[in-house]
Amino acid sequence: MSVRRSANISGAIGRVTSFVSALLVGLMLSPGFATACSVCTAGRDEENAAAFLISTIFMSLLPLIALGTLLYVIRRRYQRLEADVASRRESETKVGASLASGA
Repeated sequence: MSVRRSANISGAIGRVTSFVSALLVGLMLSPGFATACSVCTAGRDEENAAAFLISTIFMSLLPLIALGTLLYVIRRRYQRLEADVASRRESETKVGASLASGA
């Protein structure tokens, strides 16, 4: 049973490998896809150049925005945890004071 299953898996891997190989060969043989190069804007109209510039700026800023968002979320979480600890200490102090005065 396991021999048959491993044959099915290796057959599937072979089909995927064949598909990926055929796709890569197809892409290499069709240079029309390379016309979307962001640095090859010579001789193109200004609208395309502006679109490439805007998309390049966006792609450059995206990691910085993601990192900034992550740091902001971590900072807010830390502040909330500090506030919880402070409120617990305050409530423990009030409970301790009321126990001391009641005793």
